[in-house]
Amino acid sequence: MIGGRQAQKVPRTYFKGEFLTNTVFLVSSGHFLLEVLHQYLPVFFPLFRAEYGLSYEQIGMVTLVGTTTMSLAQPVFGYFIDRWDARRITAFSVIWLGLVMALVGFSNSYWTLMAAVALAGFGSAAFHPAGASVITKAAAGKKTGRAVSFFAVGGNLGSATSPLLLAVGLGLLGLKGTIVLLPVVIVAGVWLVSGLGRESTGDREAHRARQSRAGQGFVLGLVLITAVAMTRSWFQLSLTTYLPTMLEGRGYSVVYGGQMLFVFSLFIGAGSLIGGILSDRFGRWQMLLASFALMGPAYWLFLQTDGFIQVGFAAAIGFALGCTYPTTVVMAQEVWPRGLAMASGLVMGLGWWPGGLGATLTGRLADQVSLESALEALAVAPVLGVLLMAALALALRARGRAPVEERDAKLA
Repeated sequence: MIGGRQAQKVPRTYFKGEFLTNTVFLVSSGHFLLEVLHQYLPVFFPLFRAEYGLSYEQIGMVTLVGTTTMSLAQPVFGYFIDRWDARRITAFSVIWLGLVMALVGFSNSYWTLMAAVALAGFGSAAFHPAGASVITKAAAGKKTGRAVSFFAVGGNLGSATSPLLLAVGLGLLGLKGTIVLLPVVIVAGVWLVSGLGRESTGDREAHRARQSRAGQGFVLGLVLITAVAMTRSWFQLSLTTYLPTMLEGRGYSVVYGGQMLFVFSLFIGAGSLIGGILSDRFGRWQMLLASFALMGPAYWLFLQTDGFIQVGFAAAIGFALGCTYPTTVVMAQEVWPRGLAMASGLVMGLGWWPGGLGATLTGRLADQVSLESALEALAVAPVLGVLLMAALALALRARGRAPVEERDAKLA
């Protein structure tokens, strides 16, 4: 029934005009808080390295372990989240991660730091597929790219804020300054648990019915879009892990490194918002191909410059990276509609895992040659992204299937 009365009974989990729904706002805010609690490690590493004498490779190993628990567990969580209450998992995963990360500064050795980062990764692994699933259900097929963009922006703004917040805490209290996160955890937990509530039985059954009507999906498309996400994560995590250390080697302060990460992450957020909206209009693979094509030249110029000009190129790289985030998530859900959370978990989880491996390899190369040379080698990642997107576009055409948004546009 599509009458006016029925429309008025639709809960606030749907879009109305141009305004955010309550659910989209809550989950996006939860993503913001999760990343505030999680993404301060790049400014934490220089202090921990000075205190305990870690090598670049050991720093990369910590990143790899945290990324592995966060990444490899996501598809598994996603499989079960498609059958469980995604709302509850979204809220409680923020609490778990926050409590662990608030205590990371009390680690008294390399191994305790690694264990804490690994445990926190499970919280992130549960949150991302759960949150993406809730967001997509809330959009109800209306401008899904925009809905996932708000989800992505929340996380990217949190990533931008985290280094700034912790730079203050670490500057005042040293390594134990991570405890400043504890009040954030308490407030976030109460707000999300009460605000998101539980998923109703009716909503869950309706979602299962939609999944049963969905097609089998496109396996090759899901594999290729996951590979695209892997390329992005390798590039992004390697750069963010070593950027403050590289700047410190050029004579800048730890605070300046945090400020550069803030700019970088802020423009990732801007790109996430714009990229999702544009992908609704112009197509998913088109947006991804353009983003990787912009990323390569901007990164090369970033490495060749200093000061204010370098900040501008960092913003351009961040913007291009941001455009890829919501677009890969929605595209994965569209090529694999039978499992929204599992598809999301693949591109956000398994797709993120090579980032930690890449950061480790970059650290090993930096120990052998120099950090500058190791970061120059990352220029190959955007080129690989362009090639993978070209392969994905050809695979979609060869299958005789356009992405969902293109089919909808033709029917409109």
